[in-house]
Amino acid sequence: FYNKKLFKQVNVEPPTTWDELMALVPKFNAAGIAPFSLGGQSRWTNMMWLELLFDRIGGPELFESIYDGKPNWTDPAAIDALTKVQDLIKADGFIKGFASITADSNADQALLYTGKAAMMLHGTWTYGSMKSDGGDFVSGGNLGYMNFPAVTGGKGDPANTFGNPAQYVSISSKAPQAQKDIALAFFKGGLLQEKEATAYIEKAGEVPIVKGIDSKFSSSDDAEWLKFVYDLATNAPSFAQSWDQALSPTEAETLLDNIEKLFGLAITPQQFADNMNKAIGS
Repeated sequence: FYNKKLFKQVNVEPPTTWDELMALVPKFNAAGIAPFSLGGQSRWTNMMWLELLFDRIGGPELFESIYDGKPNWTDPAAIDALTKVQDLIKADGFIKGFASITADSNADQALLYTGKAAMMLHGTWTYGSMKSDGGDFVSGGNLGYMNFPAVTGGKGDPANTFGNPAQYVSISSKAPQAQKDIALAFFKGGLLQEKEATAYIEKAGEVPIVKGIDSKFSSSDDAEWLKFVYDLATNAPSFAQSWDQALSPTEAETLLDNIEKLFGLAITPQQFADNMNKAIGS
């Protein structure tokens, strides 16, 4: 997400590559604007940066290999991603004091819509809260959005993305057939019905889990946003689950703890990778 007013004020364009993103950092800092808002105390917000950098540099197969138990946290692409995020921190890419800001209170979003920060990497759910809490920030056309930039020479497609099951509705592939039948009936008789899908669009401002539903977006004030999210999910060559949800609770806590240390510059990329290989990739 980005604040269009601030980009116009500084006379810059949204970045399409990592190099362009890094070039924006000193320009916003010189104008007294934090380049990025970040609710670092929540930790999983930091994780999103690594998820996307790992993908853009090493491709989706990098984390897939880690998830499969291979000790690939020390893969050169992983070290490159870890280094890049610390480069951003050292360049004052994030708002000062980000480690004490929480995402749960939406304080990170407020920094974007009040003009304290120019950009924010976050989940699509924040659109609704920024619309309701940010005055005319969204309705006035001041909120911009785009996919995460490409990394020059990286293996990952810039159309790849991360997330979790839509509306958090899912069932394990290992579930008994009887349970799968119940789930399918629920989808067919509930979530996939036109009335329910329309309610998601018009009342919640969310994209329903129905293929071809984009033809219904024109009736919504948020049509442009809904189409962006729909296309993002529909066209993504790789849609990976969030790391802390893909891993076991114990592994996820170890990951988040080390991410906190990495963003606090308490450990190096190599130390992070070694710690994670011991905990997960073994």
